[in-house]
Amino acid sequence: MTPLLNTLLALEDRLLAGDFNALLHPDFLEFGQSGKRWTRGDVLQTLSPSDGPSHRGDVQLQALSDSLALLTWKSQARDRPSTWRSSLWQLDAAHGWRLRFHQATPIPGP
Repeated sequence: MTPLLNTLLALEDRLLAGDFNALLHPDFLEFGQSGKRWTRGDVLQTLSPSDGPSHRGDVQLQALSDSLALLTWKSQARDRPSTWRSSLWQLDAAHGWRLRFHQATPIPGP
């Protein structure tokens, strides 16, 4: 794994632990697996730490520029269908890497 991939996976784990305030960009937007649209404010008011996926596979990282990176993977949580996930991370000098956009798309079962 590359250093950037290790960094972003660690930040994804911090998000699962509930570190939303530090890691969500002010303009954060998410399209959740339920189809709901989430803003940073929605997340800060509603979500709590998660057990997270029991398995993370097919992880891919694309460095889009020096300050943008796209992380994609397939997650499998207990008692839930598999989900494709994508996270767009943005780097800024004052705050480091913060999550700008996330999308979770359920994978239809057999």
